Amino acid sequence: MAPSTDLIRLKASIAKPSDRPLIARLCRRASGRSDYILRILPAVIERRGLFLAWNGTLLLGMTNFDKCIDGSGWLSMARTDPDWRRRGVALFLQERIAAYAKQRGVRALRLWALSDNKPSLRACEKGGFKPVCEAIHISSNLRTAKTRKKAHAASPSQAQLRSFLKSPYVNKTRGYIGYRRHFMKLTEHLLALLRDENELYFAGGSALLVSRPDWTFGVPQSNFAILQGPISNSLSEGKVIARGLGARVLSGYIPYSRYEMLVARSLGFRRRSWGRHCVILEKKI
Repeated sequence: MAPSTDLIRLKASIAKPSDRPLIARLCRRASGRSDYILRILPAVIERRGLFLAWNGTLLLGMTNFDKCIDGSGWLSMARTDPDWRRRGVALFLQERIAAYAKQRGVRALRLWALSDNKPSLRACEKGGFKPVCEAIHISSNLRTAKTRKKAHAASPSQAQLRSFLKSPYVNKTRGYIGYRRHFMKLTEHLLALLRDENELYFAGGSALLVSRPDWTFGVPQSNFAILQGPISNSLSEGKVIARGLGARVLSGYIPYSRYEMLVARSLGFRRRSWGRHCVILEKKI
C-alpha cells in the first residue's frame, strides 16, 4: 500500500534489541534478503549507535553512527523503506545524528555513497555534506599468500609521520584514508594514535597500515591503508603482513584510478561490488 500523502511526523530513537524484527524487515525491503547488515545486526544494535526514524509505529529508515579513533563521526548502513523514499527520512536522520554527535564533541561527520546513486548523493549534499575524494574498495583472498615470520610494527619518529602527510599517494585522495570501516583525514595526531596501536608497518620501501584481524563476518579479515610508496609493493607486502597476523582476507580502499585498479587486479585484488566507486563526503558540525 502506498504511503499517505499527509505530512509525516518523524521521531528518532536509538535501536534496542526488541526493534530487531522491524529493522530486519526494513533491511530486506530496502536492500534484499542478502543485505550484509542482517548478519551483524545483533552486534550493531548492541553498540547503541543505530538511529531509527519512525512515523508512529512504522519504521521508515535507519542510519548507523560510529565515533572514529580521531574523534570524527562515521555514518553508514543507511536504509529507507522503498515506499517512503524522497520524503526526507535520510535527511532527518542525518540532522538528528549531527546534533547527537556535536553534543559529544564530534566536529566532523563523514560517509560514502556510490557514485551512481544520485538520489543518495543529492540527499547528502542537501544535508550539508560536501564531496572530498573518491575511492574503490578492494579485497583479496590470502589463501595463496606467502607466509613468513610475523612482521613487526614500526615506531616511526614524528618527523617520519609528518612526511606521510605529503605523500604523493595520500595526495591522490586529498589526504583522506579509508581504514577499517571509516574514512578519516590524515593528521600527525591520527598517525601517532595508529602507531601506538601497533598497526603501522615499513616493508618493501612502503609505509602502510594493517589492522589486526576482525571476525565480524565470520572470517579473519585485516584492513589496509597505504601511506607511502609504490602501490604494487604496498599491496604485496600488505598481503604478507596480514597473512602473518592470521588474516584470511585483506581489504581496503585505493584511489579511484584506472592505474591503481589495474595494479591491484594483477596482484589478486578484486573490486567489491558495494564499494566499486565511492564518493566520500564530509560535513563540519
